[in-house]
Amino acid sequence: MSGKGWSRCIISIALLLSLISPSYIVMAHAGQGWSLSPGEIRVDGIRLGETASFVVTIANNNDLPIGFSISATIPRPDNLRPGYEPLPDASWISFTPQQIELPPFSQKKITVTVAVPSEGDWGGRSYECWLGAKSEAMGVIQIELDCRLLLSTSAAYARGVYWPLIGGITGITVIAIGLIYGNRRKLKK
Repeated sequence: MSGKGWSRCIISIALLLSLISPSYIVMAHAGQGWSLSPGEIRVDGIRLGETASFVVTIANNNDLPIGFSISATIPRPDNLRPGYEPLPDASWISFTPQQIELPPFSQKKITVTVAVPSEGDWGGRSYECWLGAKSEAMGVIQIELDCRLLLSTSAAYARGVYWPLIGGITGITVIAIGLIYGNRRKLKK
């Protein structure tokens, strides 16, 4: 085939595919008609063993329903903000709900929960993770929008009241007061 023959063949195949599967066009338009907000979230000073929750919103501004799955992605080191390191484990992040179906011209709030484990050397550091909303495939094209999560951890542990320590301190205080009071009475005699 000559140069014109190849170009005619390619144009014919593209037209045929667009007639057979119009979802290529629909999905490209759908990606432009939905959003994930906010674009960046900061969670500062979360203690080891503690959880923090916040909300992201997905909006469908199209006249077609769109399904989404929500996930956490660990970015490559060259995509990180200066001073941040990749989140050690994406399982620290959970979503409620994790999959949604949005009717036309609607929005849905997704609760995101970050749970930093109490075991490990995670304190006093800054991590980055991307929260992604991926449209369900309606053809070959699938679109994902990301929100940047910047997380800093405190070196402190999130612990409840340690009752044995409180009991020990109280016991020592009672004994010390008893000894002081007893010695004082002996000195008066």
